[in-house]
Amino acid sequence: MPRSLKSVMVAVALLGTVAACSGGAQQRDEGVHASAVCGKFAQAPSVASALAKLAGTARFSEDGSEPNKALATLRAADGKVDDSEMDGVPKCILRPPSGGDHLVTVSFREAVVVLKANPESEKSYTYYRTGASASASHRWATIYFRCHMTKPEKNVIINASLERESSVKLSGKREVDNQMLVANAAAQDVAQQLGCQGTNLSKGAPEAISGVYGPHRVSSSG
Repeated sequence: MPRSLKSVMVAVALLGTVAACSGGAQQRDEGVHASAVCGKFAQAPSVASALAKLAGTARFSEDGSEPNKALATLRAADGKVDDSEMDGVPKCILRPPSGGDHLVTVSFREAVVVLKANPESEKSYTYYRTGASASASHRWATIYFRCHMTKPEKNVIINASLERESSVKLSGKREVDNQMLVANAAAQDVAQQLGCQGTNLSKGAPEAISGVYGPHRVSSSG
C-alpha cells in the first residue's frame, strides 16, 4: 500500500475516533430526558411535559438521587419517625445536565399521621383528590398515602414531597397543578415498586377540590 494512502486512512480512522468520543461527550452533556429520569416515573407525556415546565428544561442530570435508599427506608418503616427522618430520602434529584443546583427534588419518608385540610391551611394551600391527603403551594407539593405491603407484611403511611427551585417563574393554578401531577406520578411509581395496596392515588391528573385554587375559590374569584 502506498505510504500516502496509508496516511490518509490512518487520518480518517483518527477523525472517526475523535468524532465518536465527542459524540459521546455531547450525549452526556445533553442529559436524560424528562420522560426517562429516575426510573421513568414521568414517562407519560403529560407528566414529562409538566416536569419540563416546572424545571425550565426537559433534560437533566440525576446525580445525587437515592432511589434504592428511599425504597429500603420505606420497606423498613416501623411506625416511628424521628427528627432526622423528617426531610425524607431524595429518591429523585434533578439538576441541569451540566450540574449545579437542584431544579426539582422528590423525596419520600414514612409518616405517622396524615395532615388533612382545615380552614386555616386552605388559605395557603390547594388540596387535591389523591391518596389520603394532598396539597400544593408555591414551589411545593406533598401527598400522604396509605400502603398495605405484603413483602414485608405491614401497613404504613407514606409521604411524598416535591420541591422546586425558584429559577423558573411559574405561579398560580398552572404551577400547583403541574407540581401535583408530577408528585402523584412519583408516588404511583413508588407504590408500584413497594407493592402497595389501597393507596387511593389518582390514576390521572389529581383534581383540585379545595383551598386556594379549589373550585369554590376559582368560581368566586372569576
